[in-house]
Amino acid sequence: MILKDKAPSTSLSIKIKAGDKQELDVAFYLRRAFKDHPQVFVFNDVKFKHNNESAQIDHLIVYTYGFILIESKSITGEVAINGHQEWSRSYRGKWQGIPSPIK
Repeated sequence: MILKDKAPSTSLSIKIKAGDKQELDVAFYLRRAFKDHPQVFVFNDVKFKHNNESAQIDHLIVYTYGFILIESKSITGEVAINGHQEWSRSYRGKWQGIPSPIK
C-alpha cells in the first residue's frame, strides 16, 4: 500500500533533476510491487525536522518484520565502501569519493 507518493521537484539543476527522476523511477517500481499489498506500507520522500536540522528518506518500506530504507542514486559505474565506511564510485574508469548517504 502506498501511503506517500513522491512529488516531482521544480528545480532547474541538472543533478537535482537526475536524482528526482531516479527517485520517481524507484517509486514507480515500489508502487508496481506493493500498491495492493495490505501488509506492506510504502512512504516515498519522507522529510523530518528536529532542532533546526532536517533529514530526508527517499523510500521507507514498513512491513510485519521491520522496515527497509532505500536511498536512490542517479550515478553510473560502481560504488564501493571501504573498511572506514568511506564511499567512492567509479566514473569513466576513475574512482572518486562521494558523500555517504547514511551519514
